Parts: sequence; structure tokens; C-alpha cells
Amino acid sequence: MKKIRLLLDNYYLSNEDVYKNGKVIYSTKINFNYFKFSLIILSARKFDKEKILKILNSFNQKEIYEYIFVVGKKEDKEWLIKNLNILNGKVILNPNPHDVLYTSIKLSLRAISERIDYICFHFSVLSEIKKETVKYLIERVIKSDKDIFIPIYLSKRGHPIIFKKEMKKILSSLRKEKGLPYILKNFKDRIEEIDVSDVGILK
Repeated sequence: MKKIRLLLDNYYLSNEDVYKNGKVIYSTKINFNYFKFSLIILSARKFDKEKILKILNSFNQKEIYEYIFVVGKKEDKEWLIKNLNILNGKVILNPNPHDVLYTSIKLSLRAISERIDYICFHFSVLSEIKKETVKYLIERVIKSDKDIFIPIYLSKRGHPIIFKKEMKKILSSLRKEKGLPYILKNFKDRIEEIDVSDVGILK
């Protein structure tokens, strides 16, 4: 098996896959048969390294095309860049981390790729969601004709909240005093609530 050393520590390319320490961490084979999600992890107000790692494990699905982090401190950004080997990821520093949540959302929307099909918002403090729950949500979302998706547990709404990429323009155009509550209130007919048995969507 021929290996090509990459210009990054401990990475090599073999048979169109990127390896680190003998494990495939990224495939360069292009597969157009599945939908692509942009996972936005909002952590400007509260940054927890252990919880972020748990979230990344749960969202480790082939449909997650890119990872976008919004943080509030320079040292948090530096830690992510140094410690997370995400080849298709971005880390954004919110200069006003204690501003309304929509500030972080708007910053993240500017960074997402044009190739994605869905935008998935998740808080870094909500780390208990199960991997199989994420898989189930993705399966339900790509089969639906709705535009906004919210998981619910025992009638309580949780996260992640997922939007079709067609909603990006609307999300980007909102004034910060409105934000997501405005979207969820005024586009009720475009929302699908997905029942799950995982209390982790709430904590």
C-alpha cells in the first residue's frame, strides 16, 4: 500500500483516505448519494472541552460535512485548532460573547459551505445526546419535506435544531433582537417535531 506523507503531523494519504496513527479520519472519495450537514456548535458563552468532545463523538456521522465552532475566548479557539483534527472545520471568535445568541448564529452562517444541504445548530453544553439519536434525526430530516426540525422528548423541545439550507437567507436577514424565537413562531407550518426517546436532547 503506497502512502503519501501530508504536510501535517502524523497524517498520510493512502487509497484516497486520510489516515492518522493507522486510522481513517477522513475520506477523499466523493459520494454524492448522501446529504451534507453543517454542524454549528455554539459555545461563545460557555466553553467545556469534555462536553465538546462528547458532542463530536455523537455527531460522528458521514452526513456531517463540516464542523463550525463559535467561541468567546481566544484561548478556546487556540485549543480547538490545536487539539481537534477536523480537516473540514472552522473556529470563529465572537468578540461579543455575552451578546444575544443570534450574534453567534449570524457569525456562523457566514462561514458555512455552499455545498451543504442542512444547517444544524447545537449548544456545546448539551452533550448527552446519543449517537443513535443523531443518526435517527438525520434519517428523518432527509426524508421530510419540511424546512425546520426540532427533536422533542415527552413533549419538550430540545436540540439540535436543524434547518434546510433554503432557510439560510431568512436566518441571515433577521435583526438580532428577533433571532430563532421569531423564526419558530412565524414559520410554524414549516416545522416538523421529531419524537425521540433520548432525554439527552434536553441536557
